[in-house]
Formats: sequence, C-alpha cells, structure tokens
Amino acid sequence: MTTHPLMPAYLLLGGRAVERAFDQAGEVITTWLPGVGEVALLRDPVLIRQVMRSSGEVIDAASANRVQEPVIGRRGLAVLPDADHRRLRSVMQPALRGPALQNLRESTARIARQTVLACPAATPFELLPRLRVAMLRAILEVALGIDDPHRLRQWSTPLRRLLNRADSYEITVRYALRHVGALEAWPSYRRLNAACDRLIHAEVDRRRRRGEDRDDVLGVLMRACDERGARLTRQALRDELMSVIAGARTTTATGLAWVFERLARHPEVLRRLTAEADAADGESYAAAVVYEALRVRPPVTFIGRRTLRPYRLGPRTLRPGTVIAVHLMALHHNPGLYPDPAAFRPERWLGKRPSGYGWMPFGGGTHTCIGDHLAMMQIRTFLHVFARHAELRTADARDEPVRWRAISNTPGRGCRLILWPRDQ
Repeated sequence: MTTHPLMPAYLLLGGRAVERAFDQAGEVITTWLPGVGEVALLRDPVLIRQVMRSSGEVIDAASANRVQEPVIGRRGLAVLPDADHRRLRSVMQPALRGPALQNLRESTARIARQTVLACPAATPFELLPRLRVAMLRAILEVALGIDDPHRLRQWSTPLRRLLNRADSYEITVRYALRHVGALEAWPSYRRLNAACDRLIHAEVDRRRRRGEDRDDVLGVLMRACDERGARLTRQALRDELMSVIAGARTTTATGLAWVFERLARHPEVLRRLTAEADAADGESYAAAVVYEALRVRPPVTFIGRRTLRPYRLGPRTLRPGTVIAVHLMALHHNPGLYPDPAAFRPERWLGKRPSGYGWMPFGGGTHTCIGDHLAMMQIRTFLHVFARHAELRTADARDEPVRWRAISNTPGRGCRLILWPRDQ
C-alpha cells in the first residue's frame, strides 16, 4: 500500500493516469482529497470483495454516498442506513425487476424509435443530450406512469435543469466546500430543487386525495411503511423518487452513450449486432456488447464505502472515517483480470455473465444499484432499435476522451455520431 501525494491531480487527469499509478504503486493507494479526507483507492477484486461483504457495523455505504445528497436528499436510497436501505429496497424492487420489465420493454422500444427517427441524418450531431431526454422520458413512465406529452413537458423541464446542474464540476467543488456553506449559498440550485419538490409533492397530494393505488414506483413507495409502521413522509417520497430518476437519467444515458461511442468505432461489432437485431433472435450479442462497453467505459467514477472502526485492508489498518473508493476505470482495466484490457472485445462475454467483483458499473454488495436490471434492458432495447433503423458512423475517428463530471464519466465530445437511415 502506497500513499500517493499526486493522486488528487491524477484523478482529474483521468483513468489512464490512475491506472499507471496502480501499476507503479500496487493494488491499494492512499491519498487525501479536499472535502472528503483520507481515501484508499482499490482495484483488486479480492480486496473489493472483502470490503463489499464487510459488516455494516464496520463499513458504511450511506455516509460515503452523501455526495449525492444535493440531488437525492437525506432520505434517498443510497444514503439510508443499512437496515432502512434493505427494507425499502425490498419494497421497491418489484417495480424495477422481473415481470415489470417485460411490461416496460414495449414503451422503451417506442421511445427508442422516436429518438432515432428524430436524429438528424447524414450530419454530425451529439447523441448524449438526446439520450438524456429519452431516458428521462422513460424513467418518468416507470416512476410515475407519465406518458401524456403535456405532463411529460411539465415534469421534464425542471428535472432536466436540476439534473444538468447536478452533473457538473460546480457541484463537485461546492460539495467539497460544503462545511463553509458553499451548498447553502447557491440560490439558483435551491430554486431548481424547489421547483422539482413542488411537482413531486403535488403529485403525492393528488394521489392521496383521490385514493389512487398504482403499481409505478411512486405508487409502491406510497404503500410502504417505515420501521414504526408509519407511511413515508412527502419528503421521504420525494427523496426516493429523485434517487430513481437521477440514476436512470444520468447513469443509464451516459452508459448508453458510451456503448454507441464504442460501436461506431468497431464496425465489425456493429455489423454482428445489426444482424442479431434484424433476425430478432434473442439479445445475447447485445448483452455482450453492453457488458464490454460498460467495462472499458464505466459511466460511474467510484464506488465508495467509509470505515466506522479501524479496518484491516491488505497490509495496513485504515483509520475510522477513511473512504474506501473502488476506482472503476482502474478495476475494469486491470490487466490481471482482462488480457489486453483497453481492447473492445464483446466476445469476452459470450456465453457468460459478469461475476465476482471484477465488473461493477452498477456498484456492488448490498448497495448495488436498484435499477441495474432496468438499465440493462433499456440499453439492449435501444441498441436493437437503433441498429434496425440506422447505420452508425463516427464523426471523428479518434476515441472520445473520458470527461469526469461530478461522479460520472461522460464522453468528452457528447458522443458525436453520424446516422444514416437504413430505409432510405
């Protein structure tokens, strides 16, 4: 284990610099980050497994996830204590997994068709902003059952403004300076947050007044009770709903953009995916493409935990309060796990699925992203729909740089592509 004084600067330089630091220093690097404190960076799946399976009395996920509080509030799923997290997670899962996904596949395909048909033809454009719009529409249908165009506009505008601001360098800096009031002294962000709160609170009040009992995410949450048997408050409902919306709109859209960015630069992979889509014969190759794209370009930067007690990690004991951060780019490019790790080879995944702690774009342990199955279904569906309707080409042969924004890794040029309609 090595203390790396330059690591804060390396983190800003991106994944390759961090990977080289691991190669030189070993599997665990400690450093200090402003607004966070002492940090231990990991890329070793054995040590990651140890951390993710440690008792909640020793390792805490909630406090390490508080960087998300400006968006998801203090009762969002990611920042709940372990017992509350497990209870509420079990309540929410039926709306986001299993049979519910089959009911959502058709609406996802409809949104994907509308998105690809609205893209400009034969001219370079940025796909990522369009995917963010599409994923916001999709999650509003999942979370609130909204598919009416007027209501979609009513909800989409304030949510888009808030989430755009939340996915920025500014919020990272302000969070680091939160102890001197940088978050409170941000009136424009507070106004955006308040506008979204009013929408959600009004929807909760409307449903309660009418006695509506629905099976979307909000409906499931409104039937849930806390540990004392009481219904969730309006603010708790708001925080849980924003957790689902923010994760789907930001992480899923970014992950999907990276899949398209990789596909456009690997025409042989795109041809095979298109053949599968045309044949309508399963999604096994699409799944392999998604696994590999999210490996080489994970949409999330870190998965964090915090030590509550002295914690033995490899050869060193970490002090209480140390943040243990799995650096996903370094993990997914670990040459001990993946031969030729920078290469994009979906064939790695044919006939198998990720297992263990070597592939973690959706996190791991008890705090694995609750929307992981939904995200994978949506991404596979979008890939097949786009492949059936258009040919993808790069607007620039160079790989798009990885841009670190808040807690996400985004395509540095917005996933610039050229689409050629297949039916013209």
